[in-house]
Amino acid sequence: MKTLVSIVYLTRNGGYLLGKSLDAVFAQKTDFKFEVIAIDSGSTDGTLELLEKFPVKVYRIPAHEFNFGLTRDYGFSLATGDIVIAISQDAIPVGSDWLNNMIYPFKDDSIVVVQGIDILPEGEDLFYWDKLRLFYYTRECKKWIEEHDNIGMSFTNCAIRRNIWKENLLGRVEMSEDKVFQKRIMEKRLKIYSQLQAKAFHSHMYNVKSLAKRCENEGMGWRNVTQNYSISDMICDIFDREIIHFLWRGIVTREIKRLSELLFPIIRPIYIYKGNHFATHYIK
Repeated sequence: MKTLVSIVYLTRNGGYLLGKSLDAVFAQKTDFKFEVIAIDSGSTDGTLELLEKFPVKVYRIPAHEFNFGLTRDYGFSLATGDIVIAISQDAIPVGSDWLNNMIYPFKDDSIVVVQGIDILPEGEDLFYWDKLRLFYYTRECKKWIEEHDNIGMSFTNCAIRRNIWKENLLGRVEMSEDKVFQKRIMEKRLKIYSQLQAKAFHSHMYNVKSLAKRCENEGMGWRNVTQNYSISDMICDIFDREIIHFLWRGIVTREIKRLSELLFPIIRPIYIYKGNHFATHYIK
């Protein structure tokens, strides 16, 4: 039977979440053949041993060779399926019909990308601003969504026709290669479909250092798609009334438990601006 779908992970020290993700992937109920590929870039935490427990095709590259665009291209180039699914190592598909739901929209030949959705894990301690769905409140995010049919393409949980990827190779991209791809295909008036039934659990926890790093890298990523974040944007976002309201609410209710959650309304705008204007490389 010909492989219809190739699921591609980029892995590095994936930990227990990668195990849960793989368990969910291999629990999918389908009437078609799919393969799973992992490109590992220097794991030292037992990820490689974990991958060996599953029927995964594992390819290894040195950590210093990792690049979001080039490594993604490499993973997709190894795929044999007509549809390639990009999934993050910490994203856990929801239900045994996730894969069927993800590829169903491709019955429409005009659709070239299917974007799944992320939902918050149940029963876990979550980052305060993630829980409120306000992590991406800053103006560059809102502007991108408004200008791109209310879709923010994300390789966390996404499917692409392999022939369309071949026509739009990513090349060297330091950050936000998914937005680079989205920009290219939408400029060609190709169609992205948002599939609300293809869900994956996904969230992050941050300390102050990892939050600042994340936001600075994100700011640089926006520059890759010519999305400018100005000083006035930064100031307006720091003093955003909705954010200030939820900041005070979190303090009063003690839902804000971490310094990173308390400082988030300042850290995010400042480091998005820093990355957008001054970053020269991805911060690991």
